[in-house]
Amino acid sequence: MTTTEADSAQTQEEQRIALLVSIRRLHSRSHQGLWAIAAFACTSVPIMLSDRIFPPLAPGIKKMLGTPPSSNMISALLVVYAFSAILLVLGRITNGSPKMVSFSHIGYLICFYAFYYFSGVLPENFWAVLATGMTILSLESYHIWSLSMAKIKEEEETLAILERRMGMKSHVPESMR
Repeated sequence: MTTTEADSAQTQEEQRIALLVSIRRLHSRSHQGLWAIAAFACTSVPIMLSDRIFPPLAPGIKKMLGTPPSSNMISALLVVYAFSAILLVLGRITNGSPKMVSFSHIGYLICFYAFYYFSGVLPENFWAVLATGMTILSLESYHIWSLSMAKIKEEEETLAILERRMGMKSHVPESMR
């Protein structure tokens, strides 16, 4: 084997390893949306039990925070947020945008829980925030999963071609070739 052939074989092996690492990373990334859903669910459980877990706000803290927004105002903002977030996620899905923002939604949703808590109407509005969050995070999870699966398919096709060139038995299932 000449030096050029050895370098070419080494380069192909490096490409193969890089593709395998990329596929493994994409498989892990495809579950990111599920982790966000789990994190939101785990955050929501203590919030659901907030009247038993958290002490009532001290009068000094209530005075410092000022008058809380009305329940109707918070609900209107929740509806606007829900529609905006859903439209943005659907837009990213249809355009194939690689932007993924699942964990930032958790912060916004926790703020809605906090607003309802400070207004004293969290028990009546808990399920609205939970349903909104699960809907948005489910759509975002689907977006992440579908993008990752499409990229995995591309990488596996490239890997199959490279392994055929190297004379190796492909690690890519027949259905993916």
